[in-house]
Amino acid sequence: MKITKIKKARAAKIKKVKDILKPNTRALQKEATRATILNSALQIFSEHGYEGSSTRDIAAHAGVHHALIKYYFENKDSLWRAAVSFLFERQASEMNFAPPGASTKTREGRREYARTILRQYVLYCARHPEHARLMVQESVRDNDRLQWAADSFIVQTSRSAEKFVRLMQREGVMPQGSAPAMVYMMVGAAQMFYTLAPEVRRVWHIDPFDKNVIESHIDALQAVFIR
Repeated sequence: MKITKIKKARAAKIKKVKDILKPNTRALQKEATRATILNSALQIFSEHGYEGSSTRDIAAHAGVHHALIKYYFENKDSLWRAAVSFLFERQASEMNFAPPGASTKTREGRREYARTILRQYVLYCARHPEHARLMVQESVRDNDRLQWAADSFIVQTSRSAEKFVRLMQREGVMPQGSAPAMVYMMVGAAQMFYTLAPEVRRVWHIDPFDKNVIESHIDALQAVFIR
């Protein structure tokens, strides 16, 4: 009898531990739904711009009830800001570039470091063409949303890019010239091939998202910007 009680008590403790460790299914589902809405928002905003997009269109794209938009994000402006935050957070997580290490002390090491940076950026642009499309939509309008995005994310990412350019210029790995201009030339050269993918297909009859085409794009970009 005593052994049975001990076994039951032990089983109860194990169950309690499992319950504590068990993920909150409802919370995970809510997070997954939120992420689905954000991904759909990025697609719709990048294709139609802020004014041309509606929360109903985004809900339909996400396959969720329209009421969930208000539940998670209150209104379209809040959803747009959450989507842009998600966008830049994703970029930061996918582009964790280690700072120059000991291997970059040699010229070839510095060149390899620069090649790695450009390669990873092109790959990011190819994976997420909606990033440039969405930001171009806002940048040409110069509104409060752009100011918020610049203050929250773009200034920081641009300064990081500037720091990279100036370092590579000092080391003789990249061409001399205006650092801001170099940043925009690199960003444009990396992004536009995918941002304008429909045009690329019609004019050049190639798929910019084909693996071999991406590799050729990387090679070309490195050849232009790295000495």
